[in-house]
Amino acid sequence: MGPTITPLSPRDPALGSKQANAAFNRTLDDTEHPSSDLLKPTPDPKVVYRDNEILVLAKPARMYVHPPESRFAKQRLTGITCIKWIEKNLELKANPIHRLDFATEGLVIFGLTPESTRTLNILMRERGFEKKYPAVVRGWFREPHGIINRPLELDSTGELVPCQTNYQTLKTIELPFSVNSKFSTVRYSLLELDLITGRWHQIRRHMNREAHPILGDREHGDSHHNRFFREHFGLDGLCLKANTITFPHPAKNEIMSFTAPVSEDWQKIYEIFDFPRIQARYSESVFSNPIGG
Repeated sequence: MGPTITPLSPRDPALGSKQANAAFNRTLDDTEHPSSDLLKPTPDPKVVYRDNEILVLAKPARMYVHPPESRFAKQRLTGITCIKWIEKNLELKANPIHRLDFATEGLVIFGLTPESTRTLNILMRERGFEKKYPAVVRGWFREPHGIINRPLELDSTGELVPCQTNYQTLKTIELPFSVNSKFSTVRYSLLELDLITGRWHQIRRHMNREAHPILGDREHGDSHHNRFFREHFGLDGLCLKANTITFPHPAKNEIMSFTAPVSEDWQKIYEIFDFPRIQARYSESVFSNPIGG
């Protein structure tokens, strides 16, 4: 087991100034993407699974699950949201059970009946969902796996609350390039992340504060490495994906497990890391098992 990271205190200088803390409390809608992101074509979501009770959708990057809350983001919104796409293309009224950032692609679960929505919301609050997120980060962790146990500020009040993220290193690479550094090479890691708690931008803030920011993260990341990935690999998006999710079906005696399709960007990421096993592991799949079976 890797190390448990010492929490920051409210006065720790790593938390930054009042202005920096205020920036953390802004809504992601205002800060997450430049106007150029809104001009890029966004592919349609993909239906991964659907029955009478639930809908599992693979959301593309640069798409909102539901209309953004901030007036600024609403004024800039030019594309359709997942909810509107479902209404238009599937003729369904669907209730999202959890959120996924505008810049993050991956699986989103929707309830299709009041009863299923209520049951799934309770499961989410009681941490009955297991979600895995692959991500590309700057550098290598000292320990290949471990738990990041570091409090983070609530976006609503700024209060520090306990937050835990599990990480597992899947593959590391070292490239012969100098990126804003005295070193002649640059290191990156492909991780699998598992949220123990779920807070606003938890994964992205935890990785940033461990000095391993996620590539493509414009708010919590490293602009020099973001630019390197954009110019060298043609990857201009957030290298974070809600890839697998497992939970009890709200109306059946089954455990449901789903894996998101591999997008063009993530196929490119897997090729960069030359890790074919992960492509098979993360290929599109859906399966269920009876509870207790």
